[in-house]
Amino acid sequence: EEMRLLHDALDELSPSYREVVALRDLEELSTREVAEQLGLSRVNVRVRLHRARTALREQLQPRLDAAYRVAA
Repeated sequence: EEMRLLHDALDELSPSYREVVALRDLEELSTREVAEQLGLSRVNVRVRLHRARTALREQLQPRLDAAYRVAA
């Protein structure tokens, strides 16, 4: 269930955020590798990744809270 919530939240991210999260967190590429692949500076990758993770957290928190309330 949690994985479904994660995938749904990832799908709702903007393409540029989803792309950087996928490369950095799911494929475990380095910041340098992500920057090279996307044609961005390493600073830009870090900023975009921070914003993407924040957006993902904001989307997931209420969904996880609701899922745990139902399960309890």
